[in-house]
Amino acid sequence: MTKSKLWQAKDGDELHASIEKYTVGDDRVLDQQLLGYDIQATKAHTLMLKKIGILSEDEYTNLAAALDMLLERWENGTFQVTKDHEDGHSAIELYLTETLGQTGKKVHTGRSRNDQALVMMRLFLKDSLAKVSAATANVVQAYSKQIAGAGDQQMPGYTHSQKAMPTTVGMWLGSYHDAFNDLIPHFEDTTTLIDQNPLGSAAGFGVTLPLDRNLTTAELGFARVQENPMYCGISRGVFELATVQALDLVMVFAGKFAEDFLQFTMQESNFFALPNSMTTGSSIMPHKRNYDVFEIMRANSHEFVSHSMTLHALASGVGSGYHRDLQLTKRVAVQAVSTTLETLEVLALCVNHLIVNKAALDGAMTQELETVAMINKLVEQGIPFRDAYRQVKESLL
Repeated sequence: MTKSKLWQAKDGDELHASIEKYTVGDDRVLDQQLLGYDIQATKAHTLMLKKIGILSEDEYTNLAAALDMLLERWENGTFQVTKDHEDGHSAIELYLTETLGQTGKKVHTGRSRNDQALVMMRLFLKDSLAKVSAATANVVQAYSKQIAGAGDQQMPGYTHSQKAMPTTVGMWLGSYHDAFNDLIPHFEDTTTLIDQNPLGSAAGFGVTLPLDRNLTTAELGFARVQENPMYCGISRGVFELATVQALDLVMVFAGKFAEDFLQFTMQESNFFALPNSMTTGSSIMPHKRNYDVFEIMRANSHEFVSHSMTLHALASGVGSGYHRDLQLTKRVAVQAVSTTLETLEVLALCVNHLIVNKAALDGAMTQELETVAMINKLVEQGIPFRDAYRQVKESLL
């Protein structure tokens, strides 16, 4: 019978169930989500093994076909990483061994679960940054649409939560348009940093086989080889941290917009609204429409900083070489990406359907908003600024 753990050498070498449950944690669940990247990397690895003579042409053909079938089964939900597998990496190898016998046993040649996990996560991070960039562009487009439609509408500007100076809906929305637009090249910069192929670093020290890392780099679409195998190891968690820090800026601006929107939709202001399909009601007060989508967005923004803190602690808390602490970086990165993409999707939806209450905005444009303009008119007449300031202030008393 095939051992379910790759490191098991004989019967009786089983891991205690409580130890296994504690050390594996939710890793199998995460690997189920990420398995496609692992399959993709395994296929590139087998092609490389064929090139250097470890696999015959027929063996590679059979492995490639089996991996394609495995990918199809994973995509349609019929292949699951189960409790009988320690992780997704083991599930793939055991599947290939059960399907192809001796040929499947060759697939791990020249690699470790360490570089399997590294390349799987590296592909996930690259793909995630591309998705976040596209989703951010959708948010920018939503702001552009609203600015084009209602940008000239006047509205009060606020400092210290008090009326300050007149502005426009276009300037308010435009500030977020520009903020999110500036993040897109930042995602590209982060991708440039992490766009390095760690496959072939094995357990962090390379191998004696003549692996063709340039081949797997090209097959997997990486920009370059991450040459130093120990650097591959110490970048685990750090590249996740760099990615999540880039995403954190999305959540900062999303949290700011959420706070603005909650203030501007209070019944006392009523500047903006959303369709009823995007708000909730009260179980006791029938008059209520709650903009709690933005309360959750604000809360997610506040919570998000913990992801960077956790990754920083996990990555900096261990030295070179692999330590299983780093397994926990996977969960944090996956959760951060999921929250960011969901937030961007909801934000674009809400901005696209934003309703501008012209009457309320016009009614809020009261005289005190013009005090700075009044001062400037006096300054243009030659009156020193501080004297003009006093004149205007006294006129308001």
